[in-house]
Amino acid sequence: MPDAGSTAIARFLTFLDRTTSRVIPLAVANSVSLPVADAVCALMPGKREIALRNYARVLGRSADDPIVARTVRECFRHYGRYAAEILHLQGWGTEDVLDRVDVDGAEYLDEAAAQGRGVIFVSGHMGSTEVAASLVVLRGFRITSVAERLRPAWLMDYVVESRRRMGITLMPATGAGVSLIRILRKGGMVALVVDAGVDGIASVPVTLFGAEASFPEGPARLARLTGAPIVFGMAGRLRGGRYAAHLCQPITSNRELSADADVAEMTQKIATTFESFVRRYPGQWYAFRDIWAPRPG
Repeated sequence: MPDAGSTAIARFLTFLDRTTSRVIPLAVANSVSLPVADAVCALMPGKREIALRNYARVLGRSADDPIVARTVRECFRHYGRYAAEILHLQGWGTEDVLDRVDVDGAEYLDEAAAQGRGVIFVSGHMGSTEVAASLVVLRGFRITSVAERLRPAWLMDYVVESRRRMGITLMPATGAGVSLIRILRKGGMVALVVDAGVDGIASVPVTLFGAEASFPEGPARLARLTGAPIVFGMAGRLRGGRYAAHLCQPITSNRELSADADVAEMTQKIATTFESFVRRYPGQWYAFRDIWAPRPG
């Protein structure tokens, strides 16, 4: 049973989000987030080191290269903006979203939905997840996603409540497979992240930035089981508080292949798409998880 005190705190925080966002411009919230992000970068050496390793691979440089260090600082600052957006977008209306966002590839989402098998929406920990999710919801989709349980309990309740207000249902990641299959078979949408690292997650080897990495097999396995197309989407930040949302051509299961070969092929296509957006928006990937095995030495 949910704890009443925890739920009350979560609802109060969500109310506060929606209220303060009307009086504090996003530009101000972003400015406040920058020194906080710099402090977090300095105070979290573990996350900083992982980001340095990841961006060294992305940029083809050593981890002690100043360019890599600057990109990691930019990564933390974009994550600060992401946190500000989580708080701020609760108060946005439909017109706020549409006025700030340029959309590329909306027809691909319509194409995927027209197949009538549900849609698997995938993205990475990058750009503005809030903006991307808002756009999908505005197009009439209700999203179901999975999340690891957060601590303390009020934080998890806050995330669940804020997502519910956006039209997104969160369910525990453990044992979610059967429920996700049912949702897709009813024509619903399931949203999953693809750069979650490999600990405890069934994964598939892919080539990413010229080296072998591991991506979760879940999206492709669901596509194979249900016939639902996979659509990669993300929203990158532009100057002036604007965003560019991108939706990509659906990735579909190839029944002529064996199940494992099909899953591997679809997952590689996801990885290749993900790589293209990391290249397009350097610094907007929240590279705080190990995807590649550490380089020797």
